Amino acid sequence: MKWWSNFPPGGVQLREAVFGHGLFTTKDPKSWNWDLENLGRHCAEAWRADLLEDDRTWAERHRKKFRRWIDDSRPPGVGQGNAGALPSRHGRFDGQPAPPWPMLLEAVQSAFFFMLEAFKNENGGTSELAPIDPTSRLHRTYFWRTLTSDDTAVEIRAEALRAFRRGFRIGRRGKPRTLTRPIPPMLTSPRYCGGPGYPEFPGPSAARERAIKALPFPANREELTARDEELRTLYATAWRDDVPEEDRIWAAELRNACTMSVNSARRNALAQNAYEGYLQSSDGRFGGEPARPWPSLYHLAAEPWRSFVDRVEDAPEGESEQATAEAAVWEYWDTLYQEAPPWDSDPDRAHWLTAVRAARRKAQADDGPPAMDR
Repeated sequence: MKWWSNFPPGGVQLREAVFGHGLFTTKDPKSWNWDLENLGRHCAEAWRADLLEDDRTWAERHRKKFRRWIDDSRPPGVGQGNAGALPSRHGRFDGQPAPPWPMLLEAVQSAFFFMLEAFKNENGGTSELAPIDPTSRLHRTYFWRTLTSDDTAVEIRAEALRAFRRGFRIGRRGKPRTLTRPIPPMLTSPRYCGGPGYPEFPGPSAARERAIKALPFPANREELTARDEELRTLYATAWRDDVPEEDRIWAAELRNACTMSVNSARRNALAQNAYEGYLQSSDGRFGGEPARPWPSLYHLAAEPWRSFVDRVEDAPEGESEQATAEAAVWEYWDTLYQEAPPWDSDPDRAHWLTAVRAARRKAQADDGPPAMDR
């Protein structure tokens, strides 16, 4: 039995335990930042209105825990101004939630306790470490000692707080338009959807999908065709308006996976276009160095460009191109948990503006519905 199988599939407790596992099983600060951003997004889910019934107790407990720092009486996406915010010459934190350092520590502690609960359940509560006070165990971990030690480099803690804050802001304001555009019904699920390791959702349709995918590889083409058609017929039911109550979780997750798959591919194309537009304007240089082609960029180098185009597509109607570019550049650097240079003195202003135009041209050219299995 995997340790995470002790929690409901896809539930908030499971995800919090997973983030805790990521934070407390590595000594790499870059990995910490990624998990802290995800933990920040996770904490923001406590303010969502569409949580499943099983998750609402968790949400109420987290809101009560964090309300000393985040005023949950305000609309989603708005926190306590700049309370505890890092200095920002752009003021981009204005009107957005900026969790302070104590809230990060509280969230990390909560994730650690959920992780302990998962391992305790896995061992039937008989672990030899079980009698040790959980708080004492937390304070002895390398990650916690790094966060709380006066000897830790200021840069490490500053990046950690930026990562957590970024995740919380994204969680409060919701996914960008690039990832939420509606798509036509998709009858072939993404390759990662419903396979080994995917959560086992309740309902007869989810059970049928698992049963079909667990069958041995087809013996001939006719059997393969029949099995594919059965899956397509099953997936078509997930897009109907009258999905039975027992299948609604499975159907919602399938639709979300399909939408994310299609929109992520489009978002990646917009980001590539913006990047290549920038390079055409800068003679192939970025950051003063010859730039690598898009296909060779690793994830941490490509993700800021995806955040860049998110802001370009989410630009308010009537916003000037320069204002959009400045905000998109801020998102670029914020993805790297770094402070953006002042726009007025940024020598790359012309290149960033070219990147904005390139992203918008690509978006307009590809604005029709994507090719989809009907």
